[in-house]
Amino acid sequence: MPVQVEIVAVGDELCYGRVYDTNSFWIADQVTRLGALVQRITCVRDDADGIRSVLGEALGRRPHFIFVTGGLGPTPDDRTLEALSRLTNRRIAAQPAILQRISERRGVPVSALPPHFAAMTSSLEGAECLPNPVGIAPITIVQVGETLIAAMPGPPREVQACFTEHLARRVQEKTRYHSLARRITVTMVESEVSPLIAEVTKATPGVYMKPLVGEYRRGVGLPVEVIAFGESAEACRNKYEEAVRMLERLVVESGREVMVNTTES
Repeated sequence: MPVQVEIVAVGDELCYGRVYDTNSFWIADQVTRLGALVQRITCVRDDADGIRSVLGEALGRRPHFIFVTGGLGPTPDDRTLEALSRLTNRRIAAQPAILQRISERRGVPVSALPPHFAAMTSSLEGAECLPNPVGIAPITIVQVGETLIAAMPGPPREVQACFTEHLARRVQEKTRYHSLARRITVTMVESEVSPLIAEVTKATPGVYMKPLVGEYRRGVGLPVEVIAFGESAEACRNKYEEAVRMLERLVVESGREVMVNTTES
């Protein structure tokens, strides 16, 4: 059974469509590269009841990981920690060690830090609290049954630093898998290449192929995303090459061409 992941992005600005949810797609790409399978990406407003409801529903599906971004700031509309507190029956608690770390990083005493830093560095009682490598709000990690919930701040730079430093290793240890993603281009339209893709993926388990219809260009062709999963980088490469060779043969037999891009997508 693949390691399953759900991603929850919190923020009114996302639901209004005024800010792109780049965090979810970045995390999805990272966990896919680490061999996990993203089952859902959910966007929810800055509402404690709504966040709690979304997380509760996700827990009911028992994914291995739920990654939450946003809602950990100092303003009244930052409600993620409150929602997690209600969901897990854990009190919100100050984290003096995190505050001390920030004061040392800034070279000032704790008393000289802005007052709202105390709220921003809070976590849940008994939860694992990990420092933010580039920002203020830490990562709060709670284990609920089989599911690890990791709440990260919302700024993309902080999400990327937090995930890379503290969470990627946990996903890799759980999956023990890797993936390789590249794109090829076929001089076909979707209806022509889809039956060939179905034949290839049936013959090569662990390979995903998807024609990117929105990127079709007349006179150039149709890009096809190819993702190969395996227990090592070499296994991924071998699966990818086997699948692409088979697709190339089928396309050529149909009188068309395949252009292989050797750059990872």
